Amino acid sequence: MDVARAVEPADIEAARTALAKRAGGAVGTFSVDTASSVDAGSILSRATADKAATGTDPAKKFKHFEAMVLQTFIQNMLPKDSEGVYGKGLAGDMWKSQLAERVADVMADRGGIGIAKSLLADHYLDGKRKVPIGPVSGGPEKTEIDQQTSLSTSLVHELQRKAAKSITGDETTIKTDIKI
Repeated sequence: MDVARAVEPADIEAARTALAKRAGGAVGTFSVDTASSVDAGSILSRATADKAATGTDPAKKFKHFEAMVLQTFIQNMLPKDSEGVYGKGLAGDMWKSQLAERVADVMADRGGIGIAKSLLADHYLDGKRKVPIGPVSGGPEKTEIDQQTSLSTSLVHELQRKAAKSITGDETTIKTDIKI
């Protein structure tokens, strides 16, 4: 559309007449009006369609994720030399991809292999906030997990300090109260 807007009106008219000659005199309408044009990317994008369909339900989002993983698995399992079934070239690849996508969607709807269930059993994100679900939501398990997370973070920080020290050659020692 940007190209059509950049062209002079006389050039657009010349292109219309040339196309009309090639089409045998049938004149079609051509408009550069952005209000009447449709964004093909928003219609054809699976992500856009699925975004509207899943809404805010985390279970649907995890099910969609599982379908995408299953699609990859299924696509790799389908036979490679299948030109007689799917067709040749790009069209054959598209049919094969669509078959894998549909089979994966059906499998995910019927429970899949448990990816969505295991992800949903642990937690889901509500905006930027991580909301735990199930046995980790409170109690001694939560305390233990928090302690492990704190220790892991301390270990990573200590390794980062040592790496920075070795890179810069700084002999200044940094002492911490945390023992790992």
